[in-house]
Amino acid sequence: MEFSLLGVLAVVTLGAAVQGAIGFGLAVVVTPILYMIDPAWVPAPIILMGMTLSILTMARTRARLDVGVLAPALLGRIPGGILGTYLLVVASADWLGLGIGLIVLLAVLLTIKKFSVPVTRANLFWAGNLSGLFSAIAAIGGPPMALLLNNHRSAAQMRQTLSSFFLFSCIIALVLLALAGQLGRDDFLRAFWLLPATALGFAIGDRLAGRIEPERLKAATLGLCALAGLLLIGRSLIALTTG
Repeated sequence: MEFSLLGVLAVVTLGAAVQGAIGFGLAVVVTPILYMIDPAWVPAPIILMGMTLSILTMARTRARLDVGVLAPALLGRIPGGILGTYLLVVASADWLGLGIGLIVLLAVLLTIKKFSVPVTRANLFWAGNLSGLFSAIAAIGGPPMALLLNNHRSAAQMRQTLSSFFLFSCIIALVLLALAGQLGRDDFLRAFWLLPATALGFAIGDRLAGRIEPERLKAATLGLCALAGLLLIGRSLIALTTG
């Protein structure tokens, strides 16, 4: 097995463990690192892994569908996803790398700031819109919704709500990618390689949930994400200015 694949599996295990523990974080952790290894890993294989994690979380927590939250958020997911898919098709790999790095840093900033935003239908729609945009480009759809729900749900409730949202969101994202010709056999093969790492990471994260201080885990994760985002931005800027 190539070293690059071993590195990918290790990163996915870490990202899945983070999401299993705090409810989101898979894509924020893995997207910038995997994009630097090989852009082909982003976004479809990561979205497929996110869908797998959502199913595992829903089965583990027996999550109930919160229609009041899901309906407006998923409605907003569609136009945001269409715009993001368009940008994915027309932008070069280096511009996408720059965009992904900036999205990662924005996601870290929003998570740190902990803004308190009321959970209204309009705010859910716009959070879903941003989630769709971010997910189509970088498979990072969690932070806008996590930011909105953070001060209005317990940790367990947020895990349940986000897992339901991610499941339906991933389906929407995959349909849009398929319509745009950005979802193929190779994406499913790559996702298949990631399944063991995803399952292992989820099992680790599920055991960590409730046993480790969530804020400590989140702080360490955000530090790693910020570093990866900065490295990706730097690499993309060098390529854009010298290409």
